[in-house]
Amino acid sequence: MKSKPLLIIAFFIIFMFLSIFALKESMPSYKNKRVYTILENYIPYIIEKRAGGLSIVDKTTGVKEKPPAKQVFLRLEQLEKMWGKEFLKLDKNILIIYNKDKKEVTKITLKTDEELNWVREYFQLK
Repeated sequence: MKSKPLLIIAFFIIFMFLSIFALKESMPSYKNKRVYTILENYIPYIIEKRAGGLSIVDKTTGVKEKPPAKQVFLRLEQLEKMWGKEFLKLDKNILIIYNKDKKEVTKITLKTDEELNWVREYFQLK
């Protein structure tokens, strides 16, 4: 008789732990508001609503990806990071954006160490 309430509590604790873990796994990472807002104009990926959920569209090719709902934002982040490695260059505190022809499009001056660290970490630039 006494083990039944303990078993229910144990199941509840395990359920809560797994729920919190799943929630953390599906959350996208932090994005610096000022820099990411500027970069959004150049990143070729957008999220599009559709009847069955969300899809990721490449603005340059029109190709749509339809990852599972739980992975949409993680996949978008992965695509953005791949784009950043190819089309971004960090020169001290200046972030240079290139187009597909490897011609410089614009420069963003990173004003704080937080912005600089975010760019280095998020896009894994040196």
